[in-house]
Amino acid sequence: MLDSLTLACLTPAEARVVELVARGWTNEEVAHELRLCPKTVEWTLTNVYRKLHVRSRTELALEVAGSGGPAKAGGFPGRRARR
Repeated sequence: MLDSLTLACLTPAEARVVELVARGWTNEEVAHELRLCPKTVEWTLTNVYRKLHVRSRTELALEVAGSGGPAKAGGFPGRRARR
C-alpha cells in the first residue's frame, strides 16, 4: 500500500492525472479535462506506474484509495449515466 510520502514524489501534473484515473476516468476524459493530448496522459501514467511500482490503472486506483489519497468516486462531467 502506498503512503502519503510515496504519493508526494509525484509532480503536480502527475497527481492531477492520478486523481482522475483513480476515480475511473478514461485517458480521453482525463485529457479533455486537463486539456492534454491522450498520448500525454498515457506517458504520464507510464511514469507514475514506474514511480509507484504499479502495473495497471486498477492497481493504481486501489493503492491510491488504500492510502487515503484524494480519489473519490466521480464521473466525467459530460458522461451519461449508465443504465
